[in-house]
Amino acid sequence: MPRHVLVVVSAADRLPLQGGGTAPTGVYLGELVEPAAALLAAGVRLSFATPGGRAPTLDGTSCSLAYFGFSRAQRDAAFADYARLLDAGLGAPIPLEKLHTVEQYDGLFVPGGHAPLVDLLYRDAHTGAAHNDDFGALLAHFHGAGKPTGLICHAPAALAAAPEVDGRWLYAGYRMTCFKTVVDTMLQTVPVARRFPGKLFEPDPARLLRELGATVEQTRLPVGSKVVIDRELVTGQDPYSARAFGVAFTRQVLAAERAAVLGVRTGDPAFAPRR
Repeated sequence: MPRHVLVVVSAADRLPLQGGGTAPTGVYLGELVEPAAALLAAGVRLSFATPGGRAPTLDGTSCSLAYFGFSRAQRDAAFADYARLLDAGLGAPIPLEKLHTVEQYDGLFVPGGHAPLVDLLYRDAHTGAAHNDDFGALLAHFHGAGKPTGLICHAPAALAAAPEVDGRWLYAGYRMTCFKTVVDTMLQTVPVARRFPGKLFEPDPARLLRELGATVEQTRLPVGSKVVIDRELVTGQDPYSARAFGVAFTRQVLAAERAAVLGVRTGDPAFAPRR
């Protein structure tokens, strides 16, 4: 049987700002389609889920040519891949709240953008700071089963929704990466780079993860390709990491298939993909 990966995508289209107001948000194009393309090319089946079963929104910023080597052809190919994913189930996703049976999935993939902080880390950041327990339970399942779990950009911050066991966060002690604080600061304060009309509500992903007990690794430069693999967890730093992240996560999923045949837990270092 082919491997089967659950892709959980944020359905948020607005991001709350401190002091009131909102800004547009959504899933990042390349962070979704590049890893999905790597998985599909390896024969992996994909299913999609979002909070409320709502179709996701593309973050317009993610369509910048800067994320596609300044190539219109590459961006057009990404749009075509996105349209195919919509037809393949992304356009009518499973409601996250109704995922009562998840044993059939061999891995979990969460693309980024700021949107996961709105409805995956939190139940609804517009109304309160309660964590999304449905997403937390999903993380706990894949963690407990040692199944590959991949998140990129801001999405790793949503790992904070995972529960504690005996007072210890599930991912305490894990190495991981996420979007850099300095870039979010630039997007809020530097005139030539400013994207948001106010200060974001969100917690700083790197600080949040470190406070919970993670070791966060990032590039020295503000942006760049960075992928960190620790046991079953695969994380990517930002949109420029999407391709390398897709390759690494796909290898982890295929390694899990070999491990399953041999009766070895997925997170066994012997089956970890090359870094």
